[in-house]
Amino acid sequence: MFAATQPEKTPWNGWWTLLFGGVLFVVWQIALTLGIVFIIELDHSAGSELSSKGFSEAAKILATDGDVIGILSFLVVFVICPLCWFIGKLRPGWNGWEYLGNSPVKWFHWPLWSFIIIFCSILLGVLSPSIGLEGMDPSMAKMAETTQIPFLLFLGVAIGAPAVEEFIFRGLLFRGWRTSRLGVTGTIILTSFLWTILHVQYPSLILIYLFILGIVIGIAREVTGNLWIPIWMHFVNNSLAVFAMLVSDAKSLESTASMISY
Repeated sequence: MFAATQPEKTPWNGWWTLLFGGVLFVVWQIALTLGIVFIIELDHSAGSELSSKGFSEAAKILATDGDVIGILSFLVVFVICPLCWFIGKLRPGWNGWEYLGNSPVKWFHWPLWSFIIIFCSILLGVLSPSIGLEGMDPSMAKMAETTQIPFLLFLGVAIGAPAVEEFIFRGLLFRGWRTSRLGVTGTIILTSFLWTILHVQYPSLILIYLFILGIVIGIAREVTGNLWIPIWMHFVNNSLAVFAMLVSDAKSLESTASMISY
């Protein structure tokens, strides 16, 4: 008697992956919007200074407030990341973590990819003056100026943003597109491109840098087969950026303050 062969498990195809990615993006934005609406209502109930402003004006103010961005970006982790895991688990033959990428990683990958991401950040800081990127990006400066509780800014920028973005781009999308006609190279390029578009608030030169950085993170995801390496790389870069945001003087910024959080 011959043992029954198990069918080869496959991820969601390219179109299903695109659909899931679009749904996740919409849910992500809705969650952030609802959070801002909730805070506006709380301010109106408390009769704060913000309550005297119209809804749209209040929303614009909160959308650049360091504390608000920090707490909402962190809380949305508990919406998007479980959804990514659940979508992976829905695919027959897979469990959630395996789908997103949980291959064992040798210890040296952690310092290796940390060094690479730190090198990229420092290189950008060194080259910034010569390529016309003086000082901190205005959106980052605004968050730093408005935060009253720096820990909240750290939670959102260094922990929340990396987790949510990597679960979507180097997790769910990467798994589904990697075995499609795009292949590994096409998947790395496409996920990096879409991830870069997410940061349209930055100047064009920074967007080019982010695209290249996305390629590097995508290569790390492919080499290690593990989602937590990209999350760690993202965390390291954004932690450096938050530190630069908080310690840099608004009038005289060090070149390292030009590091970009993404």
